[in-house]
Amino acid sequence: MLIGHRFERTPRGDLHIHSHNGVMNIVAPLMGAIAFAAPVAFVAIAVASDSSPSASLDPLTMLLIMLGLLLFPALGLVITVYTGMRETLLLSRLDGEGKRRTRNFFGRRERITEVFRLDRTQRLELRRRQGAEPARTQLWLVMRDGSEHRLTTDNVPVIPGSQRTDRWLQELAEYLQLKVPIAIIDPATVKAPVPYKPISRRAAKAAAQAKHKAAAPPAEKSTTLSTPARAFCALLGTFLAVFELSHLTTLLPALFTGRLRVSGFRTGAHSFYWSEQPLVFSFNLLVGYAEVLIIGAIAWGCVRAAVTGRLKAASG
Repeated sequence: MLIGHRFERTPRGDLHIHSHNGVMNIVAPLMGAIAFAAPVAFVAIAVASDSSPSASLDPLTMLLIMLGLLLFPALGLVITVYTGMRETLLLSRLDGEGKRRTRNFFGRRERITEVFRLDRTQRLELRRRQGAEPARTQLWLVMRDGSEHRLTTDNVPVIPGSQRTDRWLQELAEYLQLKVPIAIIDPATVKAPVPYKPISRRAAKAAAQAKHKAAAPPAEKSTTLSTPARAFCALLGTFLAVFELSHLTTLLPALFTGRLRVSGFRTGAHSFYWSEQPLVFSFNLLVGYAEVLIIGAIAWGCVRAAVTGRLKAASG
């Protein structure tokens, strides 16, 4: 099976569900090999050519090329070494604990992404937002205290009605001693239960304090980055910053000279003059500055993540 799950029962009664994606296992090493081979091929062609292009390039462009050559192998390392492609769900009734484990393409760099208890499970829920595709379905384990844990892996989609998903749900429900979920719930309708508590002075005071804290803006969720991830963010941010700086050296003189040179992959290089085409000149100039601001903001975000070591998580 190219995409699916492998179920393993250990002698101590644990259930290990190994998720595998054959397409990802083929594409990832291929991209990693290309990422390493492309800079080597570029340097070999540049050395073998009679006319060296470095003589006609300015220092900023040369720096941009060097950063690009470093960025390719760094991307290959991130894909093959530092990305958790192999996912395993470890369930143990004996320990009363469940874990989510990821490993890289080579089966190393083991990382436990989540640990949760199994002694107070209540039900399994299939959730999908209204109008979303079936592959966006997520399986959640709901506990008696209202806490929730996602059981869906990132490399194998959950498609209700498929044979692969039905067997996966059956194995999970049987081991957790819960019912197999059938209905699909919209996450927008899910509300955490609020337990009833008698009102007293102390409880009223605590509720008032909690309400005051809730009125304050919540702290932003963030993800801690590892050292390799911070190095990659720094390299990517520097590359984007130098790229936009080279673009800015073309836009700034256009304000004073009235001549803007624009180059594209399909259209080639064109020059626009304020005296001949003022509207076209102004439009291309504004588009260029907008591109500088957008990509510059991305570059700043990468550099800030590299310095602080934290990446803001998207709220959802």
